[in-house]
Amino acid sequence: MSTRRTRDARRLSSILTTESGVWTIVRYFRPADRYDVQWTGGPTEAQMRELAARHADGVPELDVNDLAWLRTEPSLSRPQLGR
Repeated sequence: MSTRRTRDARRLSSILTTESGVWTIVRYFRPADRYDVQWTGGPTEAQMRELAARHADGVPELDVNDLAWLRTEPSLSRPQLGR
């Protein structure tokens, strides 16, 4: 895994977080030898793919078409404090 790819993964994470309004992480998943994009709530997978495609030139070491997209739904229950 190259340092440039790692740097581009961090850059894409920052771009997607800023543009989507939800915290997004792009991390390397060694067993599959690929990068995963993970976020909770907010944009759909298609919307996140579109955002990434718009910024593909800014992250040349990553193939944005070869990323795994993993969106989870936000938890509906909130922990109750003080109980």
